[in-house]
Amino acid sequence: MRTLMRGRLLFFGSFTAMALTLLGVAVFGAVGIAGWEYTNSNAFCATMCHNVHPEEIASHQVNVHARVNCVECHMGRNSTLHLMALKPTHAKELWGMIAGYERPITSGTLRPSREACEGCHLPTAEHRDGVDVKVHYASDDKSTESRTKIVLHTGMEAIREGYSKGIHWHVKNEVRFVSPDPQRREIPWVEVVKADGSKVTYTDAETKLKPDELAALKPRAMACYDCHNSIGHPFPNPEKTVDEAIRTGRIDRSLPNVKARAVALVGKLGDITGETEARQAQVDKLVAEAAAKAATPVDKKAAEDKFNKSMGEILMAASFREKGFSWKSFPNHTGHADTPGCFRCHDGKHFNDKGEAIRLQCTLCHAMPEVMREDGKGTVASLVPAKAGEKQPESHQRPNFMHTHADDVGPTCEECHGTPLKRGKQGGNFCANPACHGRTWPGLNMVEPPKKAATAVELPKKS
Repeated sequence: MRTLMRGRLLFFGSFTAMALTLLGVAVFGAVGIAGWEYTNSNAFCATMCHNVHPEEIASHQVNVHARVNCVECHMGRNSTLHLMALKPTHAKELWGMIAGYERPITSGTLRPSREACEGCHLPTAEHRDGVDVKVHYASDDKSTESRTKIVLHTGMEAIREGYSKGIHWHVKNEVRFVSPDPQRREIPWVEVVKADGSKVTYTDAETKLKPDELAALKPRAMACYDCHNSIGHPFPNPEKTVDEAIRTGRIDRSLPNVKARAVALVGKLGDITGETEARQAQVDKLVAEAAAKAATPVDKKAAEDKFNKSMGEILMAASFREKGFSWKSFPNHTGHADTPGCFRCHDGKHFNDKGEAIRLQCTLCHAMPEVMREDGKGTVASLVPAKAGEKQPESHQRPNFMHTHADDVGPTCEECHGTPLKRGKQGGNFCANPACHGRTWPGLNMVEPPKKAATAVELPKKS
């Protein structure tokens, strides 16, 4: 009997120990999984790690990628084991956060596009042309509206053997480049790998870097986010945000000089700094003082209240906690309106050893802009070849065509671009398109053609 009791006790003891062990493993596993999930959550990234980036967090929450978690871009869509191996590589940032450091403005841990962007955006998918309409309001009494319609060549169109055009040409073709700047504002050297495996390199003829300095820079393959760098948490030009607010009715255009008033407030953004509460107080005071000076008529009180509310929101969204930072601190390389963007390479001054430039031709990426002004004056209609199927003249295929096209103007141009052709910037005809002329493009000198190097372009030793 004693032996039987002892056996039962041993059995129940072993069973209890095994059950407790399994329970401990289950609890430990559940805690581990919950902890792993939390470290991959936006809450962890926003509060535990990246509380030094409050503006990026706020921008991400209202952006088109708001439902894409931080780790899906910064660590990629990889297997759990792969992510576990990658996570320790971010630990190098911990000491800076603990000790305190200058606020970083560029992420050095983004995964390749194959692991991040292409998890949703299949590169082999067919992309078709899209239409973008940019609405702008002038700073006159009536805040006059103008609309610029652009057909974007988002896809990739084959023109002839060995050459194609379209924004996503960069997806199909291998492009490498170097940049001395973490934000890649400057690209002094580019290499294109052709379909047959041959390589063509281009160097900025005006770069201040010497060949050995270029050679010391590590080439990188062009990724989606080298152009779409602000797609996760962009900081748009607040003046464009004002235009959008007027277009959507958040700001009533019936208020006199409403665009000019908004621009004046935007111009004082540099004075707004500090934590959220402090910035909100500064914004409220700034808007109130401006409203008092405006002396808006009583019958416009509702419109004035809406204007003040909207401007308060715009100023808060465009202000930064730390002094010295603004939306300009975070360049958007998509397009070329506020920063060089496309013109970092397509500026007409990146030459290969044959003296040929990377193509500077507007119609590679979009059709010529169609400008529609509210009063009708200065409108520039969409212009197409006079004959169906007519091809562009050979002069249009020159790599540096935009720098030299004015030299080719003649009677034959009117066959495609309408008549009469008169140079200017007030609209009314093709050669006076205000969307192109009479404005300065960042990173591009359209006044003087680029100076070619006196000798063959010297290329970096590394490739």
